[in-house]
Amino acid sequence: MRKAIKIIREYFSLLRIQTGATTATAPLLGGLVMGQRDAFHLTVLFIIGLLYHIYGFVLNEYSDIEVDKKSIDLKDKPLVSGNISKNKALFIVIISIVFGYALIVFFYMSIYPISFFTLALILGGLYDLYGKRLAGMDFVLAGGFFFICILGASTVSTDFNVLIYILCLLFFFQIAFNNAAEGGLKDVDHDGMANAKTLAQSLGVIVKDGVLRITKSFAAFAYGLRLIFLGLIVFLGSKPELDIWSYRHGIQMTVIVILIGIIFLVLTKFLISMKFDRSRLMRLFSIHEMASYFILILVLSPLFELQFTIFLLILPAIWYMASNIALYGTLIEPRV
Repeated sequence: MRKAIKIIREYFSLLRIQTGATTATAPLLGGLVMGQRDAFHLTVLFIIGLLYHIYGFVLNEYSDIEVDKKSIDLKDKPLVSGNISKNKALFIVIISIVFGYALIVFFYMSIYPISFFTLALILGGLYDLYGKRLAGMDFVLAGGFFFICILGASTVSTDFNVLIYILCLLFFFQIAFNNAAEGGLKDVDHDGMANAKTLAQSLGVIVKDGVLRITKSFAAFAYGLRLIFLGLIVFLGSKPELDIWSYRHGIQMTVIVILIGIIFLVLTKFLISMKFDRSRLMRLFSIHEMASYFILILVLSPLFELQFTIFLLILPAIWYMASNIALYGTLIEPRV
């Protein structure tokens, strides 16, 4: 029994299951903003997003195995340790693609969602294969998330409104930040040893004598991405369909302002030179990403009923924390 549980944990760790629900909200929110309210179809969109998540992360683990071997912190990862073979990882990648297409073809027989899913797969795959070889590939991956968001919308209608484009751009800039800024920092120690080419490396971020040294150019880059994200949030909230900045949405507006303050506080904490502590960085990143997601849902909340807004707020958070506890014995510190 213990052996079976250990194997299941290894596979869930390989799938990066803890952030699966967050990824799956991209097509889900795309459908919701376009007016989809049928629970069954929303579930299908969630599963498609989850399959895209599995495809992307497993292929990423497969592609980065030699780089990850350079880090002592990552020696227990399923592929690095050899507990799961590379062939089995590739099989999971193929299965996730096949099932993703099968769901789209069966439930939404249209060239649009099929094409958007294909574009998302291509862009995500390019990042996985070349993300450590070419600096700036984070924006290619971000493009994949833009299209997986548009996919959700296209299952309802292709008459896209402004809200959809802003929403998908928010996913674009969030993922670009997650990978280029956060991912670049957490991996900078072994990326340097493996001669990986990332934006963090290109902008001069290094670990020297155990100290994570942040350059002004990297800090400006990270702050710039956050300011673009928050600018889009303000613009989205000002649209007549939402009007989140009006007095009648005072509670949401107050919480959003507090969360923005938390974002900049946490951002400042991990953009200062300090002792390289991967665990501390992962905790800060978790708080930062949850705050960003909560802001997005609160801005969109006028479109949804209260119960559904609460569901969207708590599902990824509970999923994330419960998965971390089950896989790593921590609340907000995944060992990735």
